[in-house]
Amino acid sequence: MFRGQYIHSISKTGRVSLPAKFRDLLEQKYSSNKVIVSLFENCIVGYPITEWENLESKILTLPPLKKNTVDFERSLIGNASECVIDTEGRINIPPLLRKNLKLNQQVVFIGILTRFEIWNETYWNKENKASFKKFQKSRDTIDGI
Repeated sequence: MFRGQYIHSISKTGRVSLPAKFRDLLEQKYSSNKVIVSLFENCIVGYPITEWENLESKILTLPPLKKNTVDFERSLIGNASECVIDTEGRINIPPLLRKNLKLNQQVVFIGILTRFEIWNETYWNKENKASFKKFQKSRDTIDGI
């Protein structure tokens, strides 16, 4: 599972090293050197190929002509790109995603079980503070944990 937070530098051309633990997981559990990245809220979300395919299978069951489905598909699927992990453990973030999310200099990787997120460091610091407050409240309302 993807876990933890890691700060990495991103080059001007969009190359960024995946955290070593993420690369190890991709190789050992998923036998893959590719990930799918897409726009999600104020960050990039990354999935191993098999997890992305599972998500796409679920999306295919949604009513295809409903406005909410179309909007969701446009945002998530329309912004998706396959990224190959190079021999140095880096992926290349597509220019449009970098521009929209102001990914430059430092980015933060957040592991979230079967996926990970890539954040602009400033955006993440704000989101993390807000999320922690929500986390404190949600512990009383989430069942099954």
